[in-house]
Order: sequence, then structure tokens, then C-alpha cells
Amino acid sequence: MRVASPARPAPDALREEPGPPPAPPRRRGLLAGVLGLVALACAVAFPFAPVVQPQADYSWGGAGAVPTALPLMPYQPTQLTAVATCGAARALGDGTLIATVPADPDPRAARLDGLRMAVRGGSLLVTTAGVAFDPIPLPAGDCTVEFRSDPTATTLLLNGAPVVNRAGDLRPAVAALLTDARDTSGLGVRLTADTRFQTTISPVKTVILVIGVLAVLGMIVALARAEDRRRVRVLPRGWWRPRLTDLAVTATLAVWWVIGPVTVDDGYIAGIVRDRASSGFIGNVYRWLNAPEAPFSWFYDVYFVWSQVSASTLWMRLPSILLGLLSWWLLSRLVVPRLLPRAGRGIRWLAGATFLIWWLPLTLGLRPEPWVAAGTLLVVVGVERSLALRRLTPLVLALLVAGVTTAVTPGGLMAFAPVIAGAVPLLRTLRTSRLGPVVIVLSLLAAPAAAVFLMLPDQSLASMLEATRVRTLIGGGQPWYAEYNRYALLLTGDDMQGSLGKRAPVLLSIVAAVAVLWAAGRRFPGGPARRITVTFLLGLAAMTFTPTKWTQHFGDLAGVGAAVLLLGIVAVGRRSLAGRTAPWLAGLGVVTVVGSLVWAGQNIWPFVSNWWGLSWSSVPPQVAGFGVATLWLGLGILTVGGTLLVLAWRRAGGGAPALPRLLPTPASVTVVLVVAVVALQVLTFARTSWTHRDSYTLASDAVSTLRGAPCGLQERLSVETDPAAGLLPADGPGGLPVVPVDVGGTAMPGIRAVGTGDTAWFTLDPAQRDGRLPVVVTLSGALRGGDVLAAEFAGPAGTVSRSSLSPSGNTPTDVRLMAPGGADRVRLVVDVDPVDTPAVASLPRVPRLTPMDQLLPRGTEAILDWPVAFVFGCLTPAPLPDGTTALPQWRVAPPQADNSGAVTYAPSFGGPFAAARLLVTEQRMATYLDGDPTRDAAQVYRWVPREPLATAQPQVSERTVSGWSETGRTRVPGLDPVG
Repeated sequence: MRVASPARPAPDALREEPGPPPAPPRRRGLLAGVLGLVALACAVAFPFAPVVQPQADYSWGGAGAVPTALPLMPYQPTQLTAVATCGAARALGDGTLIATVPADPDPRAARLDGLRMAVRGGSLLVTTAGVAFDPIPLPAGDCTVEFRSDPTATTLLLNGAPVVNRAGDLRPAVAALLTDARDTSGLGVRLTADTRFQTTISPVKTVILVIGVLAVLGMIVALARAEDRRRVRVLPRGWWRPRLTDLAVTATLAVWWVIGPVTVDDGYIAGIVRDRASSGFIGNVYRWLNAPEAPFSWFYDVYFVWSQVSASTLWMRLPSILLGLLSWWLLSRLVVPRLLPRAGRGIRWLAGATFLIWWLPLTLGLRPEPWVAAGTLLVVVGVERSLALRRLTPLVLALLVAGVTTAVTPGGLMAFAPVIAGAVPLLRTLRTSRLGPVVIVLSLLAAPAAAVFLMLPDQSLASMLEATRVRTLIGGGQPWYAEYNRYALLLTGDDMQGSLGKRAPVLLSIVAAVAVLWAAGRRFPGGPARRITVTFLLGLAAMTFTPTKWTQHFGDLAGVGAAVLLLGIVAVGRRSLAGRTAPWLAGLGVVTVVGSLVWAGQNIWPFVSNWWGLSWSSVPPQVAGFGVATLWLGLGILTVGGTLLVLAWRRAGGGAPALPRLLPTPASVTVVLVVAVVALQVLTFARTSWTHRDSYTLASDAVSTLRGAPCGLQERLSVETDPAAGLLPADGPGGLPVVPVDVGGTAMPGIRAVGTGDTAWFTLDPAQRDGRLPVVVTLSGALRGGDVLAAEFAGPAGTVSRSSLSPSGNTPTDVRLMAPGGADRVRLVVDVDPVDTPAVASLPRVPRLTPMDQLLPRGTEAILDWPVAFVFGCLTPAPLPDGTTALPQWRVAPPQADNSGAVTYAPSFGGPFAAARLLVTEQRMATYLDGDPTRDAAQVYRWVPREPLATAQPQVSERTVSGWSETGRTRVPGLDPVG
């Protein structure tokens, strides 16, 4: 908003009406204090209020019971009782009476320690949570063995008398209810799933919420009316009138919305958001035992409602663009006029450039950064308006927004930075208030405290504390003193964390902050400029306390950073530096160094956004083979050094040491750098979006969505469902023995890389000869240095070329080779030391493909691993209902080289699907991308149960529990102690 400091004449937006200001009505001030007290009391009581928790009870056993899948999440029930009769044990002989995890799971699956009640030699052997009890001889005659376990104790009873009693938590993990017994009439299991996180708001909590929200709103209205001493314009004149800069920024954001890159966490957040429908809360479906994201989750709920319209990439990225437009409006209409009251058209264009260099690389997508950036700008506006008007109400609104922003993400704490930066003048303003200290204090406390209504709307205090404990125990964050890692990553050359686009705004704005503090008060009003610069620096300091240290978090400062960068450029412009030789040259030297560091970065982005050979995505930018970073540094050194020599020469001759007229200012050089970086990012993605429009890009995804096909990458992939179907025909026998080779769960003929020899020649498929499909060989194992394993291609005239094959480990990996022109045959060649090696290779094949949207039609349930979940919007995430996880038929995973999705199936990470993984064998199916068949874009896995399993059906009831109620702790295997 266009406002001025108290020392300056008030602009139109703040012009007072004639006449002396009336005294604030005492009753309204008192009413504001009372409402503030009520709001504060509600905020304190809200976490302790009761919540409604479902109770999911599962029963199994009796005559006709069959093995049943029951993968719990968390892995242990809150209580479990298992019963077996001695008659059932004797009828079984030696074997397993009851088990909750399979005895022979897939070797590639991580183990869980469950319950096993087995009979051996007439004795009962019981093991739970990895702890084995002493054997119990079964007495003659009828008897009953009962196993009971809850978080406090585990007891084994024989005919109702305890024979084993262990204190502590020995609850077993539960993946299924299994038995070797044919007659199950004497067996039974009852358990209650742990649904502590699956709560909903209770009537009592709803009442507290309604009263608290109404009290906050009433307090703000009462404050505003109590301070109503003069009439002011709420918005500046002409705020609605579009300008050319608005059109340019809006057009750029619109283009970026369509073509811009994904972030590394878009898939992660998409999975969390879309699972809310089945879990009933915003939980972490990929790790941490699906612990709720509270107290930082309210914006996920907004995304969930948004996703009910469409889960396509185009639709889900729209909120970040809308927040960008809001931030630009705040910056251009309210912040810049406050910082630079006489700003002209050139300043507005420069503001657009500084805004875009921050917003484009750091705020597109589903991450929380655009929310924090917009919220922080709103707080800046509130603080500046409070100072300009000498009123309390704008400050209370700013604190309310700061609290709401903090509830988005831990990094949102920086939204309080504008209040801290303006603390001294704000205290002066509060001292002049006629509302009284009690009303002021209650209002200032109640406003940010209201954020608790967003932090814990459907969770209890106990569940939030338990979720925090689990996340802390499993880890994934870094301590505050590791903050340097963020800046180390920013300067890492071959990592997307240190991309060119991320370096430019951060490095330039840090330098600009120094320039602003140096120039404030001369070129622009000192108070607002210093405050927003201190806000920026405090924001950087606040990042120290965020648990992770990724460079993407710099996007939290996008709005404030753009303003600081703008002020910094003005501070080192020609007018500011006129007659100041040393600052001029120092500024050029700093811009030289910072610019060279920027150009030393690569134009690199996550996942699908880095596929198509982006300009300078594997090397820093170059011109005519020379690195731009080196050219920039060299040119800057020559300019500064040459100028120093000219000045020295003139001084030695007695002349005036004036700077050369053609010497550029630090501001002009910075503007060139800013515009170049923005143009590079936008033009790069525009080029790849056009040249690869027939394959998959975010732009082609957007176009398909607008045409009514919103399924993203799924529509551009085909799946090799049966590798054996594509085995190439051989032209006669080969010289190497054929052995079975594992190809993602399918056995295929292949060879072992031992000795010297070759296979038969295989005739290429027509699709391979004309370059539409590759030759595929699956490898596993390892070779020693000097060993040779290769594919030879030949045409009618003989050998055409040879391609080396390098196994990379024990996991079967596909190698895709495009046949050279003129080739019509292929064979494998081995020249390896005769000592046996573990390396094997399948015989060459052509992939026989099925479109993925036919294999997995729209709405198919599948586990969507976090790296890829964002671009498969038409598949339904496998649900996690009633304290369990589903046992889906499909899993969609990232490329084979990316193992980051494994956390979802690892018990030590609290992977929600670890129990379900024990029950199946994975059959890998490679995918092939339209227009680029050699690219491993994603993997599809079929989950095949290792034995037929029924589905457990719960009996669900509801109970109201207090906000501090808990049922023991959720146990993380390998991290929480047993017992």
C-alpha cells in the first residue's frame, strides 16, 4: 500500500479528514481486550480439547478361517489377543499355529518381528517382537493357550493361569494372520489397530474453535473501531489499473505455469495430499509411520480440496501461480511505493525483473515456499502501515498473518521477522496508543496464538507430540549448526541444489542487502529500507532452525528478497555513486565475483524437467566453447583493473582522478545479469517444450490436460509386461551355455560372463532396425577390470559396431541399445577370466509393449512412489484405512537408478507399506517413453501375493478421547527399544 513514514506528509491513502481526532471509545477498547482474552484462552485450550477417534477391531479364526492380509500401520496393534486350543496344536503336529508375519517373505523385503506360536515336539514355542519365550510343554487333555499383549505388558496364559509375564512393550508387528493348521476351529485372534492419528474434531473442540475464531475477528473489529480517529484509503489510488509491467509479469508467470520445472518434492506432497481421503488426516504416507504433518499442514488441506477438481500437474500448480500474482501485486502496489516513493516507470520494470529472478526457480509447484513468501510480504505491509498510521490494528493483523504463515512450515517462522525488524518504532507507536497496556498486550498475544486453530484442527496434543517424537527418532533433519550445508549445496556445481537459477537471486540479494544498509537514507527513505533489509537477513537466520537444509527453502524469501535486490540495484546506480570512486569500483568488483559464481552453476532441474538436454544442463554456460563464468570474471577484472590504472595515471599527472564516462555502474551490470538469468530459464524450457512436444514435458502434459487427457506421464508410457515374449530369434546355436537369468521376477534364457566366447546371432526386429525400439539386455552381478562383456551388431557386410555392457550390481538392470544404421543382427560377446564371476546377461530381446493407460486404467489403485507421484494424476494412491494399509496389485516407481522410493518399504524409516511388502513378490515391468525409448522414465511393479490371502474386515466404532490421551508409543523397528 502506498504509505509514508510518520515524518513525511501523508499521501492520499493516509490523508486525514479535517477536525481533531475523537478519543477512542473506552467500551470498544475494553471489548477488544475481553475478546482478546477469550481468543487467547481458546487457543490455549484447543490442543487439549477432546477428539473423536475411530476404534478398528479385527477378528480372525474359527472354523473355515483362511490366511488373511492385515498389514497394520503403524506395525503394532494397540492390543492383541491370540488363543489356541491344545486340540488344535495336537492336530497340527509340528508347525505354526498362528503367525502375524510370513516365515518366508520375499528375500528383497525388509523383515518385521511379529508373533509366532508354533508347535515343536509337543511343546509350544512363542516368539513376539523378536523375543523368544521358553518352550511350554502342552499338558494332556483339553487346554487353552492365550497370548495377550499391549504397550505395558505381554502375558502368556495356560488355562487362564499366567506362565509368562513380561513388563514393557513386546507387541508384535502384524502383516497378516497366518496358520499351517487345516482345522482352524480352535484358533482365534482379536486385535485393535492403532488409529491414534486418524482423529476428527469433536463437538467440544468445534465449539472452542468457533468461539476462538469469532473472538479473534471481533477483537480486530473492536480495535479498528476504537482507533477510528481518521478516515484513510484502504488501497492506493489506481491500484486496480493494469500496467505494462503487470502484463509482462503475469504473462511470464502464465508461461512458467505451463512450461516450468517440477520441484524435487512435488511428488512427495502430491502423495500426502491425495491420501487424505483414505487416511482421514494429512499424514506422511512415505515414511515416519504415516505420522501427521501437524502442526504444519493446513495448506495441505487446501491442496486436498483443490485436488478434488483434478490431480493434473496443470491444475495442482495453479495455486503457486496465483500466490505469485498476489505477491507481485503486494510488491508493486504497496511495498515498492513505500520503499521508493518517487519510483518511476524504470523502477517498476526493474522490480518486475527482480521479482521474476526470485519467483521462477524457487516457488513453482506444491511446496510451501510461495505461501511463506506471500505471507511475509503481507506482514511487511501490515508493519509499515502500523508505523505510518500509528495504529495498533494493522500490527495485530500482521501478527495474525505471521502466525498463520508459521503454521504452513517451520520456515514460516520468518514471517515474524518484519515485526522484529520494526520493533523499536513499533514500541514507540504502542506507547502513544490510548487503548491501554492490558488491551495492547492481549491483542498482540491473541493474534498469533490464533494460528493454533489451523495447526491442530483434528489432531490432539498427544498425537502431535508422538508424531514429533517419531520424526525426531527416525531423523531426516540436520541440527542448526549444520546450516552451512545449505550454502555449500548452493555452490555445488553438478547438483540441482546449486543450479544457476537458484544461485542468482540468493547471492545477488545478500550482496544487495549490504549495499542497502550502506546507502539507506541517501537514495531512499532509510527507515523502510533498513527494516526490509533486516527482515531479509533475519529470514536467512531463521532458516538455521529449519530441520532440513535444502536450497529450495530460499523461496520463502522470494517477495522480500526481490524488494531488497531492487533497493540494492538502486543503491549502486549512477545517481547514488556519482563522485564516489571507491564504492563504484568496489561494487563492480563484487558484481564480478558474484556473477562469475552464478554463471559457474548449471541449468539443472529435478526429474522430468531435466530430460531433454536443457541448455547447459551438464556444463556451466558457454559461449564459443569458453565458459561464461571465466569470461565474466576476466572481463570484470580487466574493467576494474584498467580503471584503477587510468586513475593512477591521471593522479600521477596531476589531473582529476575522475572515472571514465563509459564505465558501467554496478547497477547496470547487475541488471544485465538478472535479465540474462531470467531469459535463460524461460527460453530454455520454451525451446525444449516445443522441440519435444510429441513426447513428455510439463507443457505437453498441460496441453493434454486442456484437451481432456489429464493423466500426465502415464499417457506417454508403454510397459513391457512379459520380457520373454520379445526374445529375438537365433540364427543357429551359440558358443556359450544358456543359463536362466532373473529379469525383474521373470526367468529368461541368458549367459554367465565366464571364459571366452559368443552367443548365436539374433535377428533384429523391424522396429529395432528402423530405430523405433532398442535392443534390451538385462544384466546383474559385477565384472573385474579388463573383463569384456559386449553386444556386437552386424549387417549384411559384417560387423558394424560393438557396445560394452557393464553390470552395476546384484539388482537386475536393463541396458537399452539402439541398433546402428545397417545392422540386422546382434550377439553377445564374452572375454572374461575363466574364474567364475557373478555377472550374468539375458539374451537380447525386443520389448513387446502395452500402453500403460490400458494396463492400469484411470482410477487403478497403486502405490505411487514419492519421486513420481505428481506426474501420475489418474492413478489412485493405495489407501491406508482404519489403521492398516492396502495390499495393492501395482506399484509405480522411479527409474532403476533412483532408490529414494525405498524408504516407503523400510521399517527403520517407518515406511508405511513395509508390512504389505512382506506379503508379495515384486515383478518388475520396464516402461518405454514415447519419442525416447532408451530413457528409463519409470518402473511398474506388479505385486503378486506369495500365497492366496483374504482381506480383513474391521468392526469400526467411535470414541471420544482427551487431547492428552495416549496408548503407549508407536515403535520404530531398530530404533525404539523392545520391552
